[in-house]
Amino acid sequence: MGTCYIIGAGEFYGELKPARGDLIIAADGGLDTLLSLGITPDLIIGDMDSTAAAGAFAEVERIFFPVKKDETDTHLAYLEGAKRGYSDFRIYGGVGGREDHTFANLSLLIYGKMLGHNLTLVGNGCEWLALFNEEKRIYGKPSDGFSVFAFGGEARGVSIKGALYEAEDITLSPYFSLGVSNSFSSEEVALSVREGALLVMREKGARR
Repeated sequence: MGTCYIIGAGEFYGELKPARGDLIIAADGGLDTLLSLGITPDLIIGDMDSTAAAGAFAEVERIFFPVKKDETDTHLAYLEGAKRGYSDFRIYGGVGGREDHTFANLSLLIYGKMLGHNLTLVGNGCEWLALFNEEKRIYGKPSDGFSVFAFGGEARGVSIKGALYEAEDITLSPYFSLGVSNSFSSEEVALSVREGALLVMREKGARR
């Protein structure tokens, strides 16, 4: 299948270029962003408490939820996309604005990864992704920046190859910032974690 694009109510960065087979979900206030971009979503989901464009796209499928609920609108959009068979997700408008929602969306990256899905959170000049008990390669240009953080507990057996600061079988703690401010030394960095979860922030452009 294609990619599921989730557009939230936060700050929108980057470019949205869906292709045939992709699914575009407006998560509540993300509807305002899509309206401003002239993009019609395939699905509108949420409690509609953060959008001024609730009357737009009357022909589009909608799933409403009450304001009082356990999941955020972005989380609900992810669950619906997964229900429809998607395993690759890109979240826009998931940072900035309310910082509690930014943190919730970072947590969602790990949650989705533990269910076998790949989620990317698009920020201001950067992208966030997650690893859980696995190996992954990330790509960029030499001197592009990236940071690696343990999340939810210690991350054991962490290895980093192809970077300015490399590591072999180390333990990262969520209480210490050892993995911050690294950079590519080639066009490919190999990351792995034997046990635990990592959040990876990949930056676009050389560090200053």
